[in-house]
Amino acid sequence: MAKQRIEKTLIILDEDEIRQVMQLAQRDDPQEIYRFVKEVIAKKVEAALRQRCG
Repeated sequence: MAKQRIEKTLIILDEDEIRQVMQLAQRDDPQEIYRFVKEVIAKKVEAALRQRCG
């Protein structure tokens, strides 16, 4: 049985994204923070996959 190859990708938030998270944290709305971070990570993972495959 072949072993699966597991690749690791480091996702780093830029300064503007961190500021946005900090502003959301002041509103004390965990769901909004989660939605924003999930959206940012999804975009960065998609960009990384396109770069890797293209």
